[in-house]
Amino acid sequence: MQIDNFITILSIIGLASIVFYTMFRASRYAFIVNFLVLGAMVFYLNEENRLILISLYLVCPLILINIGMYVFLHKTDKPLNGDSKYQVNFDTTKGNFKLDNIKRGASIIGSAGSGKTESVVYGFLKHFRKESFCGIIHDYKDFELTEIAYPLFKDGDIPFKVISFDKIIHRVNPIAPRYLENEESVNEVSRVLIENLLEQRESGTTGTTKFFNDAAEGLIGGLIWKLKTDYPKYSTLPHLIAIYQLLDTDSLIQFLETNTTSRAMADAFISSKDSDRQTAG
Repeated sequence: MQIDNFITILSIIGLASIVFYTMFRASRYAFIVNFLVLGAMVFYLNEENRLILISLYLVCPLILINIGMYVFLHKTDKPLNGDSKYQVNFDTTKGNFKLDNIKRGASIIGSAGSGKTESVVYGFLKHFRKESFCGIIHDYKDFELTEIAYPLFKDGDIPFKVISFDKIIHRVNPIAPRYLENEESVNEVSRVLIENLLEQRESGTTGTTKFFNDAAEGLIGGLIWKLKTDYPKYSTLPHLIAIYQLLDTDSLIQFLETNTTSRAMADAFISSKDSDRQTAG
């Protein structure tokens, strides 16, 4: 092979490689398009019936280059979990940063004042608004997250409610009859109330302490069930507390015994009515 032909071949391969690279950057179908370009080039150069030489010096190297670029440069827009609504894109100063399958959770680590809220949390909230996600935001920054989220969600299809235990904005009744489908749901609510009031878990109570906890849970559960079934209008925590405070032990037991399920729930408390030490608390 003469030197001028060798330089010509390298020039053609170099120009074709640049075209291939540009196509991979511009289109997700570059692999197929590059083969079409290669076929057109072979058809154009095959005027002197030198197909074997063209295939050896041009086609084979360019096919190898195209395959290599496909391996390292080809990118698909399809997220790993198959659903684009769980794929979040963040705009950065050096391009685009993408997170796939946010259902697996995300952890943000940074020092105070590093911009975690404005750069990452705000990006998540914008995506949640775009995809109409519903959920609960625990605002641990004294309404800073609320001020960011409210403008995004106020005009959305999902109502935006603020629940504050310091300043009442929207009230929630956790023992409303519509939330309590059966006895198990009532027992769960009473157990959560006791655990939060005592600031301890059930697994940490044994012996006598567990008996008093079970009796208290049963009493609260029985009162909730009684209000739910017989007085649904008054099935609220304030009414529950008022009944417990105003009625003495005998009146409280009499009130619970008028409902079979309530009596069964509060059986530990009712059975201990003859012991002042057990019902004193």
